[in-house]
Amino acid sequence: MQKIKPRDIQKGDVWLINNVNAVGHIQKGIRPHVVVTQVTGGTVTVAPCTSVPKKVHQKYVVEIMPTEHSGLVVVSFVLLYQSFAADASFLKEKIGHLDENEIALIQLEYVKYITD
Repeated sequence: MQKIKPRDIQKGDVWLINNVNAVGHIQKGIRPHVVVTQVTGGTVTVAPCTSVPKKVHQKYVVEIMPTEHSGLVVVSFVLLYQSFAADASFLKEKIGHLDENEIALIQLEYVKYITD
């Protein structure tokens, strides 16, 4: 397996992560996560995505439409309230990158989340 270099990870990237050991309400299984912050010392902040539409009405959720560039195949909801710091080695496969408008929406909502 190829080691991921921190410089290869950017804000707005969509990566697959296997949350096999997730507990509580954390999204379990292999699912896409959006990189919310740049890598610092091998650690990155990510937020899981879900395709469950009822999540759109919760606070700190951003809806992302599927595009060729995002790598998402269905309408997805970025769950910023479930964001967490992860070692870069948890990132398994980069599937896409969001556009600048989507990144801006996520950043705006993430700032609300961390300052609320």
